[in-house]
Amino acid sequence: MRNIAKGVAVLALVSSSAAFAEGGYWGAVGGIMDIDLPNADSPLNLGLRGGYILPSGWGFELEYTNSLISGQADVFANDVDVDVQTMAGYATYRSYGDVYFKGRLGVLYEDVSVGASSSDDTGVSLGAGIGFNYGPNTNIELEYTVIEEDIAFWSGTMTLHF
Repeated sequence: MRNIAKGVAVLALVSSSAAFAEGGYWGAVGGIMDIDLPNADSPLNLGLRGGYILPSGWGFELEYTNSLISGQADVFANDVDVDVQTMAGYATYRSYGDVYFKGRLGVLYEDVSVGASSSDDTGVSLGAGIGFNYGPNTNIELEYTVIEEDIAFWSGTMTLHF
């Protein structure tokens, strides 16, 4: 009987937390661009994110990030700055609940600068994370996004819904 009561309580909690913030949102994103380079420190990126969530949980978002604090790389015994700038558009999906899972897939433009050298590329980007409904109009999301095969973005985002 006790297990049934626990099951009913969990079901009631999940059902009550099915309220979902749909509509437009914008927010700030910040995190570490984890670069897979030997003898390199990762830059700290900050940016803006905006999007729209449909009642089904599907949506889209646009994101721009740029290095606030440059990483460092050892190139021919010299320390040089490492910076990453990104602009992306994603299709997203969020599960329902006060704690939810998020997935995103999209197209990303990146510009990576190492010292005086710079390289840019456009490609597919994929990410996943977990989110928390902090309030009726505020969400916090923690994500891992693959920028390219040797760059990943570990980020946190705070969004405000309107």
